[in-house]
Amino acid sequence: MNGAKPARKREIMEAAARGACPVCTVLRHHQTQLIEATEIPRAAHLCNFHAWALARSAPAATAAAVFLQALGARKVEASQRAVNRCDFCNQLQEEEAGKLRALVEKMREPVFLDWMRAHGALCLRHARRVYEMLPASERQVVVHLLARTASDLQHDLEEYAEHARQGIHAGGGVLGRAAEFLVSQRGIPGEETPC
Repeated sequence: MNGAKPARKREIMEAAARGACPVCTVLRHHQTQLIEATEIPRAAHLCNFHAWALARSAPAATAAAVFLQALGARKVEASQRAVNRCDFCNQLQEEEAGKLRALVEKMREPVFLDWMRAHGALCLRHARRVYEMLPASERQVVVHLLARTASDLQHDLEEYAEHARQGIHAGGGVLGRAAEFLVSQRGIPGEETPC
């Protein structure tokens, strides 16, 4: 949009970290690049989350340009009843599909698969998608990951809750890990139903 050097995309292997969904990690990184570096060439349609993220974090001139594009698109569509999806969400879903395929491919490597069994994590949403993409003979690893991650989270949440009752609030990152596990990272488009 402004001729700036494009930011480097993170690979799925770079995002594999103990206790974090690697797909969510890559998508969060990509989303930050979209909003702060505005790699999206146009964004005529914005969801609530991405409009506010853009207003809060994007360079002012770029944010204003994107909002002007969105306003212009609304004028054109005023006579139409078409509901358009957020351009940021569309971009993230394309990235997500590619990273899910890359993760499934990487899980065919014994060393990576062993690491995932011992340390890896997937959020519920991405675990379901990976499970569906794997051959039936390899799906048990996803079931194992979910069980281990849920057990670890339960232990960590119970410990954090006990400390919080005592007025000790260190270790609150477990709340973010629990949110990621249950619903993916914030701003990643999912199948949520509106409130």
